[in-house]
Amino acid sequence: MVLTSSDYIQIIVSVIYAIALFYTVITFKRTKELDQIRITETIFNDLRELDRGLSKIPSGSQHDSSRKELYSRIISTLDWLSFLVNKKVISDKRMIEYMKPTLMQYYEDSFIQNILADKRYSNSYHDFRKLYQRMKKT
Repeated sequence: MVLTSSDYIQIIVSVIYAIALFYTVITFKRTKELDQIRITETIFNDLRELDRGLSKIPSGSQHDSSRKELYSRIISTLDWLSFLVNKKVISDKRMIEYMKPTLMQYYEDSFIQNILADKRYSNSYHDFRKLYQRMKKT
């Protein structure tokens, strides 16, 4: 079988399409990874700001309501992050593994000590609880 110039052009065009498809997949994957990093960075910036606000509150029982409000906002932010992880919007295993110690510490220090003691929140923050339980098992 003899190949004509038309056959050569079809082969070259097919190779070009395959290369373009490969680069499109790579670009899409990289964009998804960057979006996950951007979302996580924004959430952790919010957490840092809330932690700064918490550190500025003077000790004493007269400031308990301000402190509880900030703890509630911190846990709400963590619940949102947990929702994104649980729904696989943030799915990068390395990122999740990197965040694991921080999330577990927030759960054990802030959530258990400051939020679970308040009965109003006993049915709240399901995604944060679910993610913590999953991380604890691994």
